[in-house]
Amino acid sequence: MRPLVVPTLLLAAVLTGCGTEATTGATTSPTATRPPAAATATTTAGPTRGPTGIEAPPPFRVRYDDRELALHPDTYCVTGGCVDGVLADPPEVGSPAELLIHVPVARFRLQPAGLTEVTSAGRAGRSGRFEGCRGRVLTAPVEDLGDGWYRLRPFGPAGTYDVSLFASGRGDMAGTLRWTMPQAGPMPTPAARLALIADHDGQPDSYGLELSVTGLAASPRQATAEIEVRAGNGRGTTITARRSRGSCVGDLGFDGPDAPARAASRLGGFPFTMRVTLTLDGVRHVATAVYPDDEIDDNEPYVALEFTPALPGL
Repeated sequence: MRPLVVPTLLLAAVLTGCGTEATTGATTSPTATRPPAAATATTTAGPTRGPTGIEAPPPFRVRYDDRELALHPDTYCVTGGCVDGVLADPPEVGSPAELLIHVPVARFRLQPAGLTEVTSAGRAGRSGRFEGCRGRVLTAPVEDLGDGWYRLRPFGPAGTYDVSLFASGRGDMAGTLRWTMPQAGPMPTPAARLALIADHDGQPDSYGLELSVTGLAASPRQATAEIEVRAGNGRGTTITARRSRGSCVGDLGFDGPDAPARAASRLGGFPFTMRVTLTLDGVRHVATAVYPDDEIDDNEPYVALEFTPALPGL
């Protein structure tokens, strides 16, 4: 576990995360062009220095039209320790057609950008700011232009989004800005994943039940999920999942009950077949997955779910 230092004067309360759409990562374009040599105006945002003894990396450089934002990261882990936090008010860049982003640390690579729609639909906390999900949450691919530069184009419905930038590679750095996308981009594809059975030193186990659906056209008013679980020896059981509250727009989550999930892991040995019946506003969608065959790489113990009929997307 990395040491954690939070400079309270610079950072706001930690945000509550929501699920995001599954998309491709950074892509490389053979015809990509480099950003212009210089911007006509530069603004600076974010904490310009960290706690004593912890080295802060240089800022992200964000080009939009003929302007540049020097965005100092509020979260980073480079030399001497780590700082985790969130800026209270992300700097706004207006509504340019695209963003060009430079990552200043050579060993870091920019990850797909997190887009959180800015609306007044969230719940106001004691600070007066909105807490939790404020709108649709997406994950947008970025295009690798070379020399540390990346391009972010519109993704999803047009609107105002907080854009989370995260670059990593033997350390990391993160920052947030606000962008009003002037037009819609490619739409996310609905995706679903299930965690129920796990592998603990070669033996079936369970850390509880979690079913996540993202990228729906809208959040359903009514949603139920039943999961039929069958172990390799043929013994089975059926679990009715418990819907989570506070999902982001277009997202749907089920969390628990955990005790039946742990009991299901004791039915027998691998493989486990799981048939999920998801009913959204009266329409049944069915998916089947096998654990461990369908386990998602680097996202264990989740398995991917593909529903028939397909889930309603944007």
